[in-house]
Amino acid sequence: MTTRSGGDDDAHAPLSITDIADLCRSVVQLVEVDGAAITVMSGTTRELVYATDAVSQYLDELQFTTGQGPCVDAFHRGRTVFVADLDNEAEEHWPGFAADASDGGAAALFAFPLRGGNTVFGVLELYRASVGELSDEFAAVAQLTADAAAISLLEAFAPGLGAGQSLGDASDDSPLGDHRTRPYVNLAVGMITVQMRVSPTEALARLRAAAYSARRPVDDIAREVVERKVRFSTDDTASDSTTKGQPS
Repeated sequence: MTTRSGGDDDAHAPLSITDIADLCRSVVQLVEVDGAAITVMSGTTRELVYATDAVSQYLDELQFTTGQGPCVDAFHRGRTVFVADLDNEAEEHWPGFAADASDGGAAALFAFPLRGGNTVFGVLELYRASVGELSDEFAAVAQLTADAAAISLLEAFAPGLGAGQSLGDASDDSPLGDHRTRPYVNLAVGMITVQMRVSPTEALARLRAAAYSARRPVDDIAREVVERKVRFSTDDTASDSTTKGQPS
């Protein structure tokens, strides 16, 4: 696994959110990968904006569930993360992610942070179904795509944000509020916080662990928490932290 510094904030023509899909599809062809996804992230949330295929969507969901992977590292480090051989390079770094990602169809992964000023607010992730490095030329093209996507997202979703702010700071009545792909997660985290008397960070970790253990998407478990079909209790063991019951 290697990391590289991100590209400069070059000037780009304004783009609309409808161009995100075209950017993703184009970069797949230009840099000879099999799929691409663009995700907006903050400290506790992760919103998939677009994925070119089912594998890209699965990789995004897997990283949200496990809290591990190249997108997570690219977001927190503010650097690109290249994994040319997932089976041989990733298990040590992301033990909860690597094997499932490989089983899901990915053999190589490349993540590029999206920036607004000095703030990283998302990631462009590319995958290949076969192992192999991303050349410097292709990496430059992918970085330009990430920069263009960042401009597009900022102008389409949060044109009024100031320097140092991210899409996660957008108000609920902004276009981003209508676009959220995981509407139940924040509600569920709030309920688990009360049920278990833990911090929101710990509540999200418990929700992710439950989803990973059940081999189900986080949003599915979150929906059941909100609908009171699943309840988290301090009386349950760590390995079985949810109990099914009738809605109260």
